[in-house]
Amino acid sequence: MEEPDQQINEDLFRLLINQLSEGVIITDPDGVILYVNQAAELIRNVRKEDIIGNNAIHCHAKSSAAKVERAIAYLQDNPDKTYHRMVHDEVNQKIYENTYTGIVGDTNETTGLAIITRDITKAVKADEARAYAQRTQEVILNQLKQKYQELLLNSMEMLTNLLETKDQYTDGHSKRVADIASKLYQHQFGIDENYLDILWAAKLHDIGKICIPDSILHKKQHLTASEYSTIKKHSSIASEIIKSLDTENRIAPSILHHHEQYNGSGYPLGLSKTDIPLGARIISIADAYDAMRSIRSYRDAMPFDYAIDEIEKNSGIQFDPEWVGVFIELARTGSIG
Repeated sequence: MEEPDQQINEDLFRLLINQLSEGVIITDPDGVILYVNQAAELIRNVRKEDIIGNNAIHCHAKSSAAKVERAIAYLQDNPDKTYHRMVHDEVNQKIYENTYTGIVGDTNETTGLAIITRDITKAVKADEARAYAQRTQEVILNQLKQKYQELLLNSMEMLTNLLETKDQYTDGHSKRVADIASKLYQHQFGIDENYLDILWAAKLHDIGKICIPDSILHKKQHLTASEYSTIKKHSSIASEIIKSLDTENRIAPSILHHHEQYNGSGYPLGLSKTDIPLGARIISIADAYDAMRSIRSYRDAMPFDYAIDEIEKNSGIQFDPEWVGVFIELARTGSIG
């Protein structure tokens, strides 16, 4: 029979967990759900009766189940780690921040997992609104010019998309790179005044290829030295195209230098380490990852684990080690697929 004090402590614990504003889901070591508090039911729009006894992996949509499975597997192998994953719930129009953490017993064995969910929809929308307001204030004195610039930037994005749709193997590449790059930056710094600059730079990083002959862009065989020299000009061309719109020089440097390498062996100027603009260092990782994960005329798409290993292997060589760490964390915990 349990001691009275122990029973009181357990009752207080349950009351506390149930009154938290954060959703709490507790599983056994294999991910089978054992407990769901009231906040989790509200936030995730589920009933605990429907999910207790099921594996947490199977309680997600097919599109995200594999990402959750990777996150749980990684945590099972690393019980001392805690990981965060941002989830966009399109069905319920919500944004969650999920924290995955191991529950470790007195003998250091993993006795279960806890998934803590916060509804950050309002906070994210507030951040977006503040970022927009701040950016708007900066351009009030030159509103017509800003509208003109935005129109041209959107036109540039349309041209980039048109360029990519000409080749089934690169269709959607810039959009995917922008999505990954923005996730990396937002994970570290949130949505601030630099967020939109990096987003635009990522969207337009390949626009210079509009001036590269199709015979080179779509060539299935290996490029000659001369052809490779020509295609390397696309980042400089893109930077020149954007310069006239980027009067404060906030976007063009990231576009110009997105093929620089951390060890100084890249192009066009052979910059190294933090001499490479921050946006370029982030876009470089997103660009390489999406290229590996995409089908090309000369190869199939590379598996997730292979692509991740390649990024990690080139940390400090091609890529900034700090941002490789951010990328690996988001990829291993399911925020990047």
